[in-house]
Amino acid sequence: MKAKFLVLVLSVALAGCQTQMRMLEDSGDLRVEPTSVAGADYVVHMRNKIDFGYNPDDKATRDRVALNYMKTQCPAGRIVKESVIETGTYGMGRPARTYMLYVKC
Repeated sequence: MKAKFLVLVLSVALAGCQTQMRMLEDSGDLRVEPTSVAGADYVVHMRNKIDFGYNPDDKATRDRVALNYMKTQCPAGRIVKESVIETGTYGMGRPARTYMLYVKC
């Protein structure tokens, strides 16, 4: 019984992560494209939009989201470089940024 409950909880949590990534993708806050940067195959662009359970200003979160997002295209991917573009500020004065994470397959 405990095992079934644990599987159910994990399934719901994973489905939530995928849903969150799709919402970020649909809004343009998360996107991927091939890159010509030496040593990398793809670049993942991430805006630092605030969302529940998602804080792209935290490096561990950025890395986790980018690699999970690239899992089907690049299962053994690793982040080889990161760049940040300051794009202004949000209404509450928090800095607006776009993170670019370069992934090597």
